[in-house]
Amino acid sequence: MRYFTSILLILILFTCFGCDTKQKGPSNLSVGRDKLINSGLTIEAIEQNLLKAEKEEEDKTEPRALLVIAYSHALASGAAKDQGVEVEYKKQRTERIAALNEAEINKMLEILSKRSEVQQDGFQALVAKGTDAAVILIESLASGLYPDIHNNIILALGQMGTKAIDPILDSIADAKVNPDVKTKLIQVLGKIGDEKAVERLKSIDLTNMSDALKMTVYTTLYRLGDTKYNSKILAGLTANEIKVRRAAAKAMANLKNVNTNTLITALKDDDSQIVADIAKALSVHKTKDAVDPLVDIFKSAHDHKAKQAVLNTLATYIEAGGGLTRGLASRMTYLLIDKEVSSSEDRLMLVQFLKTHMVKQLKAAMLFNENLQNKFYEYSQSEGESEFVKRELNELLTRIQK
Repeated sequence: MRYFTSILLILILFTCFGCDTKQKGPSNLSVGRDKLINSGLTIEAIEQNLLKAEKEEEDKTEPRALLVIAYSHALASGAAKDQGVEVEYKKQRTERIAALNEAEINKMLEILSKRSEVQQDGFQALVAKGTDAAVILIESLASGLYPDIHNNIILALGQMGTKAIDPILDSIADAKVNPDVKTKLIQVLGKIGDEKAVERLKSIDLTNMSDALKMTVYTTLYRLGDTKYNSKILAGLTANEIKVRRAAAKAMANLKNVNTNTLITALKDDDSQIVADIAKALSVHKTKDAVDPLVDIFKSAHDHKAKQAVLNTLATYIEAGGGLTRGLASRMTYLLIDKEVSSSEDRLMLVQFLKTHMVKQLKAAMLFNENLQNKFYEYSQSEGESEFVKRELNELLTRIQK
């Protein structure tokens, strides 16, 4: 009896193990996803895992979304060419992008919402998809989904060009879409620059729109060639509502024949974004009168972005020549040595700017002004300054002395 019981147990165990043919360990989908997203092993992910996952998985949505991203990255990175599969991968990418459905586009967006090596190439695949992808990208913006990639989405819509125009215009006319999203979408239309958008923008009822949104429409229509809104845009610089002033300031670089005194006055705005956009505008509408007001921004509490915009503009003035920046090297140096700039980060920006753009001018200024030279040297040796600033000061001093 014991013999037959043992045989029966063996048969039961054999049956249990023999019937368990289910794959052990991670699936091809999870391994392929990890290779692609986390390791950048694109060719391996495609050939060893993702194509198999597409066959194995009941729901094909994720493997197909990953394959589009993978083929795109393999081509963009040069890996496909290196492995001799470029022609086949181009064919696969084209066919798979054409076949993308709504669920797969949404899955791609979910995957691309996390920063990775393949993120930008995945967005380029959505750009290639065009209008169908634009609709979903805009829905993501409107719903507030994936806020970390909203800038990527805006960029992708602009790169789609005319393929994105109709979905954008539909959203602008949709009362349910948030005004801030509409503002961004209207600005995209300006960047696309297609005349097709003009008539539809003009036909939108502005009656119930906020003043800020109206200003964005005016500035975009101006950018698209309708110059009759010039005076309204200029008036926006002095509006009480900050969003109106911001929309107007962003347009200043594109306006023609702007009175530079108007821009210099606008530099006194308390809002850093406005100051940054006015500084950018002054790189287009150059005037020597703007140099001191621009430099004075470094004595203010404005943010890093505004101050970087100031330095970018001053760099264009130096490049343009013509006496625009006469005395600038001394002016900026005295800002430092007279301790008019409270933030060490801002002082570091100034020193790096002097080191990059103004060594010759500063050397000449010190030849004619021994007091400036002495005070600069004393400042470079002073206690209490950050080590980063001191290091840059010493490098600047070395360059001056050569």
